[in-house]
Amino acid sequence: MRYYYFFETVIIYLSNLLFLYNEYNSKFQIKTGIILLVILTILGHSFIGEYLDVYNKSKNYDRFLHLFASFSFSLFAYSIIYSIIKPVNYSKLYVSLFVITLGISLGVLFEIIEFIQDTFLKTGNQHGLKDTNFDLISDVIGATIAGMICTFIFP
Repeated sequence: MRYYYFFETVIIYLSNLLFLYNEYNSKFQIKTGIILLVILTILGHSFIGEYLDVYNKSKNYDRFLHLFASFSFSLFAYSIIYSIIKPVNYSKLYVSLFVITLGISLGVLFEIIEFIQDTFLKTGNQHGLKDTNFDLISDVIGATIAGMICTFIFP
């Protein structure tokens, strides 16, 4: 009787299909591996974390998923920016710092969304300041890994 998870999964699936359709018909292309990382992140959250209730069974799964999500969404967001804007050849250090900053910003935005959901929808995602701090630390680590790896992925 978990209809909420079914509808969430359908919305995510349709969003992915819409994105892939738009990517196919537009001028920008995202590397398949990065799209796979994002899909694995979404499946890790919706199916493993929520549907199988691993978030409540393991305290480390949420931290791992924050790290992985920050990593994958940092690369994904930079891929979109890189494909649309076609930046000038910046130094690898600049690109790395940009991706790290982008990933940390996305992690903070996600924490704000979790806070708003807890405040208005009473979802109970946050389990105190310690949980939020560990989530943010995981986001920083994931974004830093993405920043280091992006220098090898993008020319």
